[in-house]
Amino acid sequence: MASILKLHKSRGFSYRVFIRRKGLKPITKVFSNKELAELFVERIEGDKEMLLAYGGSRNYHITFRQLATDYLKHEYTGKDIQKQELRLGFWVQSFGSKYLTDITRSDINSGVCELSMKLSNATVNRYRSVVSVVFSYACRHLELNDNPVRYIPSKPENNARNRYLSADEKTRLFEASKQCSWDKLYLLILLALSTGARRGELINLKWADIDFDRQTAYVSTSKNGQPRVLPLTDAVVDELSKFVQSDSSLIFNSEIKKDKPFCFVKQWKNALNLAEIEDFRFHDLRHTTASYLAQNGASLLEIADVLGHKQIQVTKRYAHLCIDHKAKLINRVMANI
Repeated sequence: MASILKLHKSRGFSYRVFIRRKGLKPITKVFSNKELAELFVERIEGDKEMLLAYGGSRNYHITFRQLATDYLKHEYTGKDIQKQELRLGFWVQSFGSKYLTDITRSDINSGVCELSMKLSNATVNRYRSVVSVVFSYACRHLELNDNPVRYIPSKPENNARNRYLSADEKTRLFEASKQCSWDKLYLLILLALSTGARRGELINLKWADIDFDRQTAYVSTSKNGQPRVLPLTDAVVDELSKFVQSDSSLIFNSEIKKDKPFCFVKQWKNALNLAEIEDFRFHDLRHTTASYLAQNGASLLEIADVLGHKQIQVTKRYAHLCIDHKAKLINRVMANI
């Protein structure tokens, strides 16, 4: 709030302005008349940048690099801290040495524009989200006056990619994976196709998560934070049996670091080249599972359950593949009307 105090002097009166805002040092200034004092108050309160320039922040000695470190240490509770560090690393590189009050909307917008030149809109939004969370942390705990990220709009997203394997492509990919230098690539692809599980869920599976009697795999934490149980086909169980271990080690462990997943990027690319498959990502195996289910009569609710979708809206991208099943259903039920 602002107040104006009338001061008595030997040569008349002067007017002292006091402006106080949470997170800022008190602003005080003396004017020769009340009109100038009121004009100053009006200008300061109507311009946040001027308010920050005069008042400064009580935490103006904190840089963004220090803030990011503090946030990760005391606030972040997510499971994938490496990805969070990677995204924050971009912003630290962009303006990590700047004090918090010196970082402007223009700085954020420049970073978003740079990211947009090499990443998808969805990924850019994840980067924008993480820097916004850090500034919000500063607003809550360090009395930062404003979050500059909130003035930068999110990018429009279109995640409705539906690339999936044809029957012939699937056969070729299976054959190519069996010729791979890594002997578990075929198992991984077979497991991905038959369960619709995400890459991260699969490569972090441990032998202790497999129940051979019930033919299930237990995923303790999925992307949406909920545990999942994956039914396993006979073919998957047979393939798993070739590598089974009686401990709690990772199924797809690194050959160098047993407690880390194997990095199969090179082997995956080689298999795609050998199978002559273009424009296909590992995540598209998940789309393939959903597409096969839809084409064979599964409802959207059933597909959502298999994929672990919390919102049916996400599953609706496969709705057009259910048309044949819908047509058969209508003809069967309504044929005699």
